[in-house]
Amino acid sequence: MPKNSNIKENLVVNIQPDMLPITLEVYAGRTGQSISAVRAQASRGTLPTMQMGKSSTIYVNQAQMIMSSLEAAGWDVRTPKNIYAL
Repeated sequence: MPKNSNIKENLVVNIQPDMLPITLEVYAGRTGQSISAVRAQASRGTLPTMQMGKSSTIYVNQAQMIMSSLEAAGWDVRTPKNIYAL
C-alpha cells in the first residue's frame, strides 16, 4: 500500500491459547491464594467460572480471563460463534 494512501488496514492477530478450565483448588494453588479467597471471588463474579454438564465441580474459565484482559487493554476481540460451546 502506498504511504500516502487514506485506506486504513486493521491489524489481525490470531491467538489460540491452550487454556483448559481448571478447578478452583488448582487456581488457588497456582495463584498462591487460599481456596476460600478464590471461592469468594467466584461467588462475587470477579473470577469467571463455569460448570460442565451436571457436575457440581466449578472451574475457572481461563479463556474468559484472557478475553477480558485483551478487551480491557483496548483490543477489539472477536471469537467465531458456535465453535467454543461446551
